[in-house]
Amino acid sequence: MGRFLFLFVSVLSFINLFQCKPADLENACDVKSKSFLLGTIIRYVTGDHSPSCLPSFSFFEGWGVYGTTARVNAITSYQGQIILGGEFTMVGIATGSAAMVDAQTGMSIPNRFCPHLKVKGLTNVVISDESGGFYIGGDFTHVQGIKRSQVAHILPGCQLDTNFVPAEDPNRNITALALLGENLYVGGMFTGWGSGSQNNIASIHRITGALNPGFLSPSYDNSVFDIVSDGSALYVGGHFQNVGGSPRYGLVKLSPVTGAVDSSFTAQAPASGQVNDLHLGTDHTGTSVLYIVGPFTGRAMSFYLNGTQTSWSPNPNAEVFKVKQFENTIYLGGEFTTIGVTPANYLVGVDNQLGAVKENSFAINNYVRSLNVIGNKLYVLGEFTEAKGQKRNYAASYDLPSQNLNQWDPSLNSTIYFPAGDIVLSGSTILMGSNFSTINTKLRNNFAAFDEETGYPVENTPNFDYSIKALHVKDNHLFVGGSFESINGIPRISFAILDLPSYQLNPTNIGVSPVGTDIRTITSNENQIFFSGYGLASVAGQTRNGLASIDSNSFGLTSWNPALGAGESASTLLILKDLIFVGGIFNSLNGDNTVLNYRAVDINTGVMRAIPSNANYPSNGVNGQTYFDGKIYLGGIFTSIGVLGTFNHIATYDTQTQSYITPNYIYADAMVSSLTASPEGKVIVTGSFSGLSGNTANQYIAAFDAKTNSVLDWYPNPNDVGNVSYYKNGKWFIGGDFINAFNKPYGAFFVSYMNEKN
Repeated sequence: MGRFLFLFVSVLSFINLFQCKPADLENACDVKSKSFLLGTIIRYVTGDHSPSCLPSFSFFEGWGVYGTTARVNAITSYQGQIILGGEFTMVGIATGSAAMVDAQTGMSIPNRFCPHLKVKGLTNVVISDESGGFYIGGDFTHVQGIKRSQVAHILPGCQLDTNFVPAEDPNRNITALALLGENLYVGGMFTGWGSGSQNNIASIHRITGALNPGFLSPSYDNSVFDIVSDGSALYVGGHFQNVGGSPRYGLVKLSPVTGAVDSSFTAQAPASGQVNDLHLGTDHTGTSVLYIVGPFTGRAMSFYLNGTQTSWSPNPNAEVFKVKQFENTIYLGGEFTTIGVTPANYLVGVDNQLGAVKENSFAINNYVRSLNVIGNKLYVLGEFTEAKGQKRNYAASYDLPSQNLNQWDPSLNSTIYFPAGDIVLSGSTILMGSNFSTINTKLRNNFAAFDEETGYPVENTPNFDYSIKALHVKDNHLFVGGSFESINGIPRISFAILDLPSYQLNPTNIGVSPVGTDIRTITSNENQIFFSGYGLASVAGQTRNGLASIDSNSFGLTSWNPALGAGESASTLLILKDLIFVGGIFNSLNGDNTVLNYRAVDINTGVMRAIPSNANYPSNGVNGQTYFDGKIYLGGIFTSIGVLGTFNHIATYDTQTQSYITPNYIYADAMVSSLTASPEGKVIVTGSFSGLSGNTANQYIAAFDAKTNSVLDWYPNPNDVGNVSYYKNGKWFIGGDFINAFNKPYGAFFVSYMNEKN
């Protein structure tokens, strides 16, 4: 302990010696930074002797926004908190479809201890590698941003095994994994494996991922859903009806060496039956049996390992998806509501002799799609939202044999569907995989705030009933615009004022009308708050077409009234000295019907100025603008500016020469929604484009250097459009409609230093 205190005091003394304030940017090589101090202390305590300039542990957790619609439209900040507005119903940790969680609580293991796997795509199946790591299979393309085709090996410590590289195939879907000796058996839906012709089941080397060509099972006419082994043979279940030209209804026994079918094992599902899941267990005498479940007639049955059917017959009335055993109880999960004639909804424990109901008080309110028994706990995934009267979003756990609901509550963002869903234990940690994209969710309706240092959501923030499009902080108030009609049930049409730092709704209602107005942009100077939006017709009972301002102290309506045409609006407002540059879709300003889409007005009177031009206007809407080094960069839908020529979606206006710069060096091939410049001149562009200035390697979100007019080597490549970016203290906060960026899953929001490498 004395050595620890000495090190701590020494580091602080070193910082004080140089009398330097902490660095603005967190650089682990900078002894003035918190990262260096924390990293040094942690390395000392943990005995890590690696060079201290390696990146220190990050305490930041990446949370995102989620929901049926997940969209971020606006970002701002206040006193160490990042504030988001958009269209979403919850926030959660952006884990992707496989998450490491605490076995007792269901809380995510912090990224600094266990880097999130960030599986891009579905995770259907998870098994232990018997050495503290895992194999995962599914319909995914990347793990932790690195390309992996549907099968991956995760090492102890939550890192992708870069030595295990199976052959790529974009079309296969893996739903079954089994480990035996040096071989990993994979099953699912595929027509070949690399250079091999293996069909729906294959064997690969557990260390390298290379195909074992000697394992060549006959052709399967449909998918494989499960593979289990008794150490000398493989038992394969699935939705196949034919193997190697012979009828095999959902079940077959194979040689683990050659893949040959054991013809002496005649057990299978009833005619035309399909098998969802297998379990190698025991009957009431301790004899090994194979349990099978599915949509076949009877839906649950078992066989001795010689293929003879047992007398076990629970007879559920609807499909069973999973089967597992604990002591002498067999647990079934599915869509059933009775076992025989006994009511039993979706989850039940039956005896392992005849299948009579033993445990039936799970009180779960919807389908169970997956389950597993780990120790004396039963973990279940499915479509339910309650268990024993308590909220459980699609995941729950019970103590066995008491059936008591325990505290495990990972709170997923989406219903779990078959065959996506698996749970396996390593130490005190569970790896859970399925079709979810986030865990530990918290309800947030269209508004959220996150701690800038930790990434965790701030509690007690307000709920907005509809979309937010604009956020702006002025003094100790947050001004919010959008198409909402109420906040925490209190009426507010399209414009609201929140008191900071409490986020409580200010009692002032400025009286925007009509209902349906969509406020899209808000800005301010020293004494006024300016805003604009589609449909805005009046404020505080006075006519205001599209544009208005309120006093920043009293919140009363001012006389500033540039008056766009009826039904027209601005999407962006930029203040420079005594001017406001107004961009949007409009064809009238100050009653002048020759003005189109972009013009500057006086900040005090609202009267038009002949800037940028009184003759040459963008050919279509202006969505965003930013300022750097005497120049305004504007983007939108336009493709030309008056007679000045082609300006594809981006233009640069020089405020010194009061002219547009030609030729136009930076351009996009489709709509630009926003531009944001950093103090160093890096400009992030968001929109629906597929490239900047002819560089089609970056879509939806890209960046350029305003000093050199060159596109930057930075490629987030999200799967959907970007809407907004925000710069603060060396970091970029970026939002949109996307769920993936940098080949990693996110929830419509990510944070970047712009140093990611492909």
